[in-house]
Amino acid sequence: MKKTYIIIPALEPELEFCDYVRKLQKMQNPYIVVIDDGSGENYQTVFQTLKHMENCVVLTHHKNEGKGAALKTGFQYVKEQAEEGDHIVCVDCDGQHAVEDVVAICEKMKRYPGTLLLGSRAFSGGNIPFRSLIGNRTTSFFLWIMSGRWLSDTQTGFRAFDTSLLELMLEVSGTRFEYEMQMLLTCIQNKIPIRTESIRTIYQDGNSGSHFRPVRDSFGVLGALFSNIGKFGLSSFLCALLDVCLFWLMLNMTGNGNGMFGLHTVFAATVVARIASAGTNYKMNRHLVFESKTRSQSLMRYALLCYALTAASAVSVFGMNRILHINPATSKIVCDSILFFVSYRIQKSWVFLRTERVRE
Repeated sequence: MKKTYIIIPALEPELEFCDYVRKLQKMQNPYIVVIDDGSGENYQTVFQTLKHMENCVVLTHHKNEGKGAALKTGFQYVKEQAEEGDHIVCVDCDGQHAVEDVVAICEKMKRYPGTLLLGSRAFSGGNIPFRSLIGNRTTSFFLWIMSGRWLSDTQTGFRAFDTSLLELMLEVSGTRFEYEMQMLLTCIQNKIPIRTESIRTIYQDGNSGSHFRPVRDSFGVLGALFSNIGKFGLSSFLCALLDVCLFWLMLNMTGNGNGMFGLHTVFAATVVARIASAGTNYKMNRHLVFESKTRSQSLMRYALLCYALTAASAVSVFGMNRILHINPATSKIVCDSILFFVSYRIQKSWVFLRTERVRE
């Protein structure tokens, strides 16, 4: 019979946490792994109680290292203990995840091997803390922009998968709350199926037990989302700068010194500068931004995309000027800003499409 390892990062848990673990023990063949993430001496009564429970182990961080680090500690322990096909379920220690939902998710896992299952909360009730509602909606929107995948609950700590994904989860970057967002991005990037299952929405005392720091941790989560597009933006900026510099260099090398240039000179300088900057941009995006190993197909696709984006920019600027009577310079800023995100999505999902991760 396959084992179910229930991993619970715990920071300063209340005494009621022990009752929650006792309920989990009534499941079929559970192995509970609790990570004390630097809770301190005042909470050792709770962890000592857990250590004496059947099939429950407590792993200790002597200082707070973050939720992501705690999850990885649990994953490493399971990797050393588990057998092929065993299940891993991650839940929080603050009472948000009902035992009945844990049981239901475990049953679902049998039908979806090699899949990341997310316990997805509904955010339609009146008892939802405002910061949780806004945080989830914001990260869901930006995840959709960055990856093309809409997930209604990106911040859920209720996640489940089998041992075939364990090595990948240990490779995911991040040590705090941003780890959970990186987990989603990594699975999407590696073509790992993600399935959502509805669970109860439970917030005790307005979610006062959460250790999520609205400002610092929000920046961490958004940083995980924008890290790749940040590199994409830097690559675009540097290559645009290269384009301008090469353009002026060519003009100065071929001009007649009076500041007047013929059409053929301007055209030649534009073509040479654009080919050089586009080639550099292709190399940077392929190797540094999207880390693609394909070449023949991606080069042709990149060239087609450049032509398409150039045409789209010209047509949209012309349309905004003629129809909306907006200044062409302003129209170009608006249109090219939108096309920047369009270009990112197309390059990520088509030009530099990564092949599916090979599983052992």
